[in-house]
Amino acid sequence: MRKKWLAIGLAVGIGGAMAWGIGVSANADSTGFAVYQSALRQTKEAGSMTAHAQLELTDNKTTLLAVDGVAKVDHEQRLGSVNGTFSGANGEGSFQVFRKQDQVVFKQGDRDVYRVMEAMDWGREGRRGAHGEPSAMMSQLHNALFGEIGREATVENLPNGGKQVTLQLSREQLPMFAKFAGPMIYAKIAERSQEAAAREHGPAVKLPLLQEDVQLAQVVLNATMNEKNQIERQTAEVELVGTDAAGTEHTLRLSVDIRLSDLAATVPEQIDLTGKQVEKVTREELRSHWKQGGWGQHEAQ
Repeated sequence: MRKKWLAIGLAVGIGGAMAWGIGVSANADSTGFAVYQSALRQTKEAGSMTAHAQLELTDNKTTLLAVDGVAKVDHEQRLGSVNGTFSGANGEGSFQVFRKQDQVVFKQGDRDVYRVMEAMDWGREGRRGAHGEPSAMMSQLHNALFGEIGREATVENLPNGGKQVTLQLSREQLPMFAKFAGPMIYAKIAERSQEAAAREHGPAVKLPLLQEDVQLAQVVLNATMNEKNQIERQTAEVELVGTDAAGTEHTLRLSVDIRLSDLAATVPEQIDLTGKQVEKVTREELRSHWKQGGWGQHEAQ
């Protein structure tokens, strides 16, 4: 599965940076995000939920990677599980992740090896206030970086009593931080993908190295809430454009679609490691393997 992590990193890097910055920087004057944050708090109160997630990364409308997964989370019990599949021009596969109080277990496809890593704390108390809200310092930092773009969010009342919040930002409307960070994150991930492709026996996901006019072109975020003010669906689309060394123009588009269900009624799957082949890894080893492009040549390509 190592052939796919670089592209997934692009999703986490660019998409996550935008969601992290935009979502937290909203203030009480940003009507659309005030509605969204209220629904987010209401949804979190459920304690447990199931997320059906789909991700697609394309280059000039050609699919580089498609990921489909189901994540089950119980925050109160500190449990979680993920079952996912991925596909692209380089093949397909599956993976599983299991989280319990003190460890995370990774399993790739039908292989019999279970990699176990010590779990990180669920909460980041230093960054949160008493009620789970961003601390004053973090709020000030986000507002300084992202400004008042939350004011661009719109709210639509739906026939079923729910609401939809939409934020659509063109190149000119994007905050300076996003304009700067997006191309930088992409450049680093693309460089790693090229290095990994050169080392592997088979073809890997190889992102184009963009040399000129690299910039985020558009970001579109949507959230749909039901009549109980709970989030049912969230979608995001991030578009990055640029030109490679040969003069070819590229439009890379990342699309994410997440549907939530079984609020307060989700039981994550668990794994019994008794009698199974277990390999313990540390975060340092995980970072080292990421930098090297994989888990070593002993795994089948």
